[in-house]
Amino acid sequence: MSEYGKGAMKTPNLQTFSKKSRAVWFAVGIILLLLAGAALLLWKVSLNMFRENPRFTLTEVRINGNRNGFWTNKKDQICTMLRLRPGLSNLFSLDPAAMRAKLLREPSIANATVTRILPDTLEIGIVERIPIALINSPRSHYVTDASCVLMQKGRCMDISYSLPIIIGLRNERNFVPGMKAGAIKGAVELIELTRTKWPEIRVASVSVATPDTLICAVYYKNRIGTDEIYRVVMPDTGIEISLKRLLQVLEHILETRNRARHINLFYKGQAVLTMPAES
Repeated sequence: MSEYGKGAMKTPNLQTFSKKSRAVWFAVGIILLLLAGAALLLWKVSLNMFRENPRFTLTEVRINGNRNGFWTNKKDQICTMLRLRPGLSNLFSLDPAAMRAKLLREPSIANATVTRILPDTLEIGIVERIPIALINSPRSHYVTDASCVLMQKGRCMDISYSLPIIIGLRNERNFVPGMKAGAIKGAVELIELTRTKWPEIRVASVSVATPDTLICAVYYKNRIGTDEIYRVVMPDTGIEISLKRLLQVLEHILETRNRARHINLFYKGQAVLTMPAES
């Protein structure tokens, strides 16, 4: 058979392949249309069963939080913040993840959970930041927590009457609620350690105005059980080591009835004690 004859025999096979290919793609298109239709039907059924079902209308919002927290009794304020409309909002039209993210934008909220409880309840759990110090003055509008996050005093847990003061933080006009103030890290660590590990030392104030230095006013018991105030100067790093030395020095002052009230812990391995200046 000639070459020409062989080529002529192959032509019908190519045409058959092309027809089969079109048929396959047509079938695939039909299947895709059927799947899209099924998905649309399921979505519509889902709307009817959940998002458009009056049985799942939000009727109750529960707030679980700190016992004395700012947000514990602020259900109306939280509903406004999250655009919740009890009696109108559908439980399945709400996005718990988006609501949680919005709550976490509040500087005084450290963590939050949002949970649907069928058929009609939304439960919101709030963990608030706990203020540990006032910033710059007793009348300050700002407090900080143990993570150095600045909060508005009037928009967080109100325990400011019992808080020490961190002074010397500059540029107060530029403070923004929720910002982290790295300059007070040493002072915050000092306050936290005296609250948790050495509660017998009570911090009244800490100045961070001098670079690399903490200048503190602390209370410590005397022999008759009342507290006396001491001025303490220490580095703003290695706080735990400084506190251990400070406790030893304070005990030494009590045992020897030393009248020194100024303690400088900047000298390695020793403390310098001085008397207050005569007024």
